[in-house]
Amino acid sequence: MQLPREKREERTVVQPPPEAVQRVSGGGAWGPTQFELPERSGNDSQAIWIVALVGVVILLITAGLWAVAYFELV
Repeated sequence: MQLPREKREERTVVQPPPEAVQRVSGGGAWGPTQFELPERSGNDSQAIWIVALVGVVILLITAGLWAVAYFELV
């Protein structure tokens, strides 16, 4: 049994701010987003290294805490 689809009228939920008309570069009326800000040279290796190092530090801290808990309880 299929029900008929309801039709809803389109309406704008939020209007961009008035100063958005002046913005031409970036992510449109609301300005740039975090995903639209690559390095101008196209090389994001520094960001990749920072994220990798933070991940390694978090893993080392987790392993250290696990080892301390393991040997304290044994």
